[in-house]
Amino acid sequence: GNMECYLCERDAGISRGWDFWYHGAEPFNKQLATMLSRVVRVDQTPFIRICALVNKLFTGWEKHSIETVQVDRDIFNLFEKQPPHLYFTEKEIARGEAGLRALGIPAGAKWVYLIVRDDAKHPHLPYHSYRNTDIDTYADAALALAERGYYVIRMGAKVSKPLRVNHPRVIDYANSGQDDFMAVYLGAHCAFCLSSGTGPDAIPVIFRRPICYVNYVPLEYLQTYHRGSLAIWKHHEKDGKRMTPAEIYASGAGHFMRAEEFEDAGITLVDNTPEEIMDVALEMESLLWPAVHQDDQSDFWLDFPRSNSKYNNKPLHGEINMRIGAKFLAQYYPTENLDHLQQYEWGMR
Repeated sequence: GNMECYLCERDAGISRGWDFWYHGAEPFNKQLATMLSRVVRVDQTPFIRICALVNKLFTGWEKHSIETVQVDRDIFNLFEKQPPHLYFTEKEIARGEAGLRALGIPAGAKWVYLIVRDDAKHPHLPYHSYRNTDIDTYADAALALAERGYYVIRMGAKVSKPLRVNHPRVIDYANSGQDDFMAVYLGAHCAFCLSSGTGPDAIPVIFRRPICYVNYVPLEYLQTYHRGSLAIWKHHEKDGKRMTPAEIYASGAGHFMRAEEFEDAGITLVDNTPEEIMDVALEMESLLWPAVHQDDQSDFWLDFPRSNSKYNNKPLHGEINMRIGAKFLAQYYPTENLDHLQQYEWGMR
């Protein structure tokens, strides 16, 4: 995600220079590393790494070090103005199509890219545990999407337990030999991604695929720039009561990045229910059909803070392109009528 932001900012003239890159560590996905090497200069030797280390010995070193304006957040809304920078070669496309057949996915089929962060991811970083969720709560959504004809492919390099859904179109790829290449190919071509908000969803993001975020935390870090995306967040409870968005903002919890911050503030995070996840997943699917009517969400977005990051004091948001799940939002901002959603979900196929 950071690299796609950099490439967009470079092409927009925001970032200028003759840039060289190196791998700071072993690439987490070798296919992405290969694709990036086609669009930026990547030094495979130690030379540029040594240059970067020496550079930091001098005053003003920062002007020679490349950074995006806001890490992996597209605050200039460039993603919607520029096509993806990474691409597949003809040979890779043939490999990807063969990989789909090997997974039992026929030509012309559509699939959902499912990513759920759980306690198998970075167990050595317990302060991020507030982001973990239980794959069991996604089973109803996976089954409902499969019944609508989608393949649902559960991804993950490390997961704590299997996705227990008995349906021929639900594939627990995380537990059946996921490889780097197909992780990228599947994410780049999915109908949409269903994610709890974790690193690998950068793959569908950089390929401009729609994303449905569930159990999202922290609230003020919603990926608002991503057009066609939907989101619902973990409920926040304090003193036995559910906090409103305004109360979350006022408490500072919209910016909390560590589990102990929520604990110290006396806030308990409550995961989305299986029904909430299924509802927003089906709403996401319905939004792929352009005829669907969308409720006005201006009240929520008028209240939503346009704050800066506490880490670099730069804006977190540009133009708001995201929507909140309609049924979920009605718990906080009641709407008069959601019948049209039910009508579409069950009446138009």
